[in-house]
This record gives sequence, C-alpha cells and structure tokens, in this order.
Amino acid sequence: MENQSRGYGTVALRVLAWICRLGIGGLFVVAGYTKLRSPFMFEMAVDAYRILPPFGVIVVARSLPWLEVVLGLLLIAGWKLRYFSSFAALLVAGFVGVMAFTYSRGVEANCGCFGFGEKISPLTLARDSVFLVLALYLAAYSWMEWKRKSKAGTRESMSVDHSAKPE
Repeated sequence: MENQSRGYGTVALRVLAWICRLGIGGLFVVAGYTKLRSPFMFEMAVDAYRILPPFGVIVVARSLPWLEVVLGLLLIAGWKLRYFSSFAALLVAGFVGVMAFTYSRGVEANCGCFGFGEKISPLTLARDSVFLVLALYLAAYSWMEWKRKSKAGTRESMSVDHSAKPE
C-alpha cells in the first residue's frame, strides 16, 4: 500500500513539473513576443524603471525579448532542462527583484511583462512571485530527476560484469 501511494506522489510531481515546464515556457514565449511586437514601447518601459543608463536600456530592450522567446521554446522542448529551468528561475527572480526595488522607491513604472499598460503593484509582484515559485520548483525537480537518473545509471553500469573477456 505504501508503494502505491508513493507511486502516485511521484506521478503527481512529474505532472506538476510538466505543467510548470509548459506553462513557464509558454509565458516566456508570449512575454517575449509581446515585447518584440512593440520594441519602442518596451524600451520606454525599461527606461521607466530608472535603473539603467541609456545604453543599458537599449541593450536590455533589444536583447531581452529574444532571450525570453528562445528560453521559452527551450523549456517547452525540455532540452537540457536542468540548466534552462535554473536560468529561467534566476531570470524571474531578477525580474521580481527589480520590480520590488522599483516599487519600493515609489517609481511609477509599467511592469512591461505581458504588455504596456500594467503598473507595478502588489498584485503584479504577487503574480510574478507565483511564477518564481513555479520556476524554482521546475529547476529543483529537474536537478533531482537528473541526479536520480545518473545514480540509476551508475548502479546499472556497476552491475555489468566486465570480467568476461571477449573471444
């Protein structure tokens, strides 16, 4: 009985990781595409945070949307998931940190996350914090799965009899 409930838990965790992977990947693709459709509006949104110098604003505004689209597609594909999910979690943590810093200074800036009319507020911070929790779960799960699979592979290779010589 204990084995069965343990199996259901494993399946539930795997399904949750799959949902996180597709959901976060899709969010990155949509967010990046939205920014690519209106690059000058996104540049103004980045500038409104009042953190970067003009050159930094241009670099971020021109590169971040492409990074988001590519990262989203890589997450959806599941390729090198432990690396790209970790990078996604760091990126979302950076977004939440910058938004919280901007909000705490009293700067009225647009979030720029999925469009250009949404001011940074406790609601946007809470929403993006939920995305951060999901991204952290996906990163932790993908590393644990990799570790579990590598341990299983090590056990299999150790059980193979290498003492027999080929004829």
